[in-house]
Amino acid sequence: MTVVLAITLFPVAFIAMWCGVIWLLGRVSGWQRLGQHYAYRGEIRGVSRGFQSAMMGHSRWRLVRYRACLNVTVDSGVLILKPWFIFGLFQPPLGIPLHDLVRAERTFLFWTFCELRAAPEPRIRILVSLRLANWIERQAGGPILCAKARDF
Repeated sequence: MTVVLAITLFPVAFIAMWCGVIWLLGRVSGWQRLGQHYAYRGEIRGVSRGFQSAMMGHSRWRLVRYRACLNVTVDSGVLILKPWFIFGLFQPPLGIPLHDLVRAERTFLFWTFCELRAAPEPRIRILVSLRLANWIERQAGGPILCAKARDF
């Protein structure tokens, strides 16, 4: 009887725990806050890259890693970030207009990356590789507004 109960409750407990963790990561990363301004509900068209990585968060030390689980699309001057289905339960696709983004290059040890910030929520950092940031600019047909790293 106890084994049967444990076998039936395990999937329910696992799904509840997974949903709780995904919700918490969306809050800590700032994804849900950006979603209040930039939730993207349209059809995703344009040039996409799958399996992309980024880090998001409010400070340098509270970053959530989205490692190889983002689809990044550039469509008509909008940067669309969409996590895979299994990670996107409480994290809607973000459609951030490129004119709302500010970019700064940073270096940590041997890694050079690009920090993006959106105008309505400047405390939330989106860290992407320099290669991905350059790809976004090429697809957009123009540069993202640059700022000095110390101004961030």
